[in-house]
Amino acid sequence: MQRVQRIALNCLTTAGYSNLRVSRRLFKSDMPYNMDMANTAHGSTHLRDAAIQSAAEEVAAGQYAENKPRAIMFVNKRPVEIIPQEENLLEVLEREGIRVPKFCYHPLLSVAGNCRMCMVQVDGTQNLVVACSTVVLPGMSIITDSRLVRDAREGNVELILINHPNDCPICEQATNCDLQNVTMNYGTSIPRYRDDKKAVEDFYFDPQTRVVLNRCIHCTRCIRFLNEHAQDFNLGQIGRGGLSEISTFLDELEVKTDHNMPVSQLCPVGSLYMGDADENNEIAQELEEA
Repeated sequence: MQRVQRIALNCLTTAGYSNLRVSRRLFKSDMPYNMDMANTAHGSTHLRDAAIQSAAEEVAAGQYAENKPRAIMFVNKRPVEIIPQEENLLEVLEREGIRVPKFCYHPLLSVAGNCRMCMVQVDGTQNLVVACSTVVLPGMSIITDSRLVRDAREGNVELILINHPNDCPICEQATNCDLQNVTMNYGTSIPRYRDDKKAVEDFYFDPQTRVVLNRCIHCTRCIRFLNEHAQDFNLGQIGRGGLSEISTFLDELEVKTDHNMPVSQLCPVGSLYMGDADENNEIAQELEEA
């Protein structure tokens, strides 16, 4: 069983699950895992345990066995071994240690492909494909860091930042924010858009979980997790284009409190925050008074 768990942990780490702070210490001790302690220390117990169980089942079923049919594709002119029709392009790239920006993709969720940050170029053409929603095929050849790819990613970041408040100094997820990290690599210092930013009223999952809609980039991770893993369909996306926002449809609907903690861990930009609203705004108030 320990061997299966180690393989499962490696699979999760390869797939990018390390962003949710999967602790390797869980597999180095024979002591029983204390669920209450995990809820306090990690904040994403349900999500982490579900991932480990799912990966362990896949290992037991032989998904990662050596006898799987293999094929070769090319990444940046270099041959890479793949399992055709069973992996998407983003999974292959991350397994090979190639960092690709992403917001909407997560290995535990269905593929949405709506952030368009993981686009790569088909070698020999001017075509871009979304890596997370592209199934790998034998002989496929792609380029991950061409000028065309960088221009596309920079354009996406610029569009995302049009309505983002850029409140990093007072954001609870500062220094641990995917958007902040991606902007450092693909952002522009001189924005071309001067439109007024959209202002949306915040709401609460419960008294301890605030949804800061002005920071939301509509990756839909929270919606997909609740729908697919918690069978909670109260949260969704309403509106179209610049008027779209995350909502519970009706004001009286509430998201199940038990699932708020893992959902807040999934958010890539700090739009979901668990804590007292007064404490949450303390830094902003002190700055205004200074």
